[in-house]
Amino acid sequence: MKLVIENVKSEHYKWIAEMAKALDFKVVEVELSDDEEDEYLLAAMEEVKDEPIATKEEKEEFEAWLRAVK
Repeated sequence: MKLVIENVKSEHYKWIAEMAKALDFKVVEVELSDDEEDEYLLAAMEEVKDEPIATKEEKEEFEAWLRAVK
């Protein structure tokens, strides 16, 4: 059986997820509206805006990883 719940406000998602867990339901997909996605990304950016920039060693490791993935 598949249950689709549409137009759920983001503040209610946590409650629905907890109910799904209690009922042993499996949540397989969550689609955010464009506004919700923008809000989420802005909040994530705010959380890390004061963190230090990557060190030279971290940059070199990342560049090496990028070259290895090609």
